[in-house]
Amino acid sequence: MLNRAGYVKMCSKDKQHLLVLLRAIGSPQASNKLQAGERLENSYVPRLYAMAEANKIPLTYLNTVSPEERQNLAEYNYHYTRLRRLLEMTNEVSELFNEGDVNYVVFKTLRPYPEDVSDIDVLNLGSRRDYEKMVEILRRAGYIFMERGAYCTTFQDYKTRFKTELMIDVYDEVSVGYLVYLDKRKLSRHVSEIELPTGQIVRVFSPEVELLATIAHSAIKENQYILAEYFATLHYLALMDQSSIEELIDLVRRNKLVNAFRWHLTITSILHKFAFGFIPEKLSNILFRLGGPWIRTYKQVFELSYPPYKCGPMTLISIFKEKLRDNIFKRSLCTQMLTPPTKAFTTRLLTRLRDILH
Repeated sequence: MLNRAGYVKMCSKDKQHLLVLLRAIGSPQASNKLQAGERLENSYVPRLYAMAEANKIPLTYLNTVSPEERQNLAEYNYHYTRLRRLLEMTNEVSELFNEGDVNYVVFKTLRPYPEDVSDIDVLNLGSRRDYEKMVEILRRAGYIFMERGAYCTTFQDYKTRFKTELMIDVYDEVSVGYLVYLDKRKLSRHVSEIELPTGQIVRVFSPEVELLATIAHSAIKENQYILAEYFATLHYLALMDQSSIEELIDLVRRNKLVNAFRWHLTITSILHKFAFGFIPEKLSNILFRLGGPWIRTYKQVFELSYPPYKCGPMTLISIFKEKLRDNIFKRSLCTQMLTPPTKAFTTRLLTRLRDILH
């Protein structure tokens, strides 16, 4: 666990901005009394914004700035406008798919706190024919077709232009290229509904499955840990009762993601201890039941100034070795290896390999 020497090292000068950022945003796992002195309205700090943007939580940070100041910030107006359009698009897409009577779920999109994300991810829970129907529905609705992969078709917003364009990714499998890293058939009974600020009812996964998908995506697709996932983990755990936690642990084991969770939850524990002086009980208990902390992580977190934290080569090997006991993952890996890679996939793969090895 995090000893005194490690804690002192975490508190060196180059960690101070990270500490300020974590405390300014706060934790749903910490008491209001503990955070009372930290949750004051703050002034905008460019260095903190740059750190937040690198970790995909720009709006989460900007919401800690005093209302009078943030309303005059171009950064705030950009991300707030983008989030508003993202919610409108989610509303539109849900209406289209509900009217089309297709079995779908919006996932990895609607965070448990207000944040501007890169795109809207929609997963087909029905047949391949249903997937083709979803693609055709969006095409007819005017969304701009961008590209089609093995199990994913991407559309761009037809209405609003942003520096980073809003996209819709329609998935037939939870995948990257041909590699299927989560079996949707094991997740389909965990669908629930939420109401958007617009009043539209949207189909989403339960908190335990959203957390499962978030960590699987972080470890296997992105091979890195960012603060967006730190806050998502804390918020999803806050929404779970004991029954949900038991379901989560079962899902982690059945989907062969124990090592991915140990790696991810260890970093989350270190950061929460660093910011608030303790590890949340739910987090600690889940980590213990999955085999305890991922020891290789400590040195990396102590030595780097702030996230993103790359998933090291040995950790990645351990994660993939475990996933090879998942038959769907194993078969899809064989398919991926036997399929000539596209230029985009090759570029992405080489970039990831470079990042892992350096």
